[in-house]
Amino acid sequence: MSHDPFDQPALNPNASSAAAPMAYSVGVGVDDQAADLIETSVWKKVLIGAVVTPVVVGGLTRKFIVRNADKGIEFDPVAIGLLLVLSSVVGGLLGALLAWKDRVEYRRANDLPISFPSKLLFGYGIVSLFLVWVPIAILGTIVVMIMTL
Repeated sequence: MSHDPFDQPALNPNASSAAAPMAYSVGVGVDDQAADLIETSVWKKVLIGAVVTPVVVGGLTRKFIVRNADKGIEFDPVAIGLLLVLSSVVGGLLGALLAWKDRVEYRRANDLPISFPSKLLFGYGIVSLFLVWVPIAILGTIVVMIMTL
């Protein structure tokens, strides 16, 4: 696991070297398993999101095709391929957002500085959800609807 050297809190120069590993996790109320998830590399989260999302979308698409086989609907293989590629891109973006959120939570727990956009998007919990993410979802839905007309 790689650690960002700028994310480590300042160490007390009088502290012993045995306490240095513990100082890295000061203020973080998580166990070792949760700490490992937080420390997972950004690229690993992006890759997992980019692989898992098309698998889920492909399974749901297959289920839809099987359920509607008797209706005689023709499905374009190019459209299905495009759907899988776009879902891979969206999954990668979701993985990147997850890594960003984990980093903000870590920095907040360790009283490290957080930029205002990061704090606005992820630092205020449910308030961020209602004031930022819900309007983004509504606006995104409207944009997609306008583009498909």
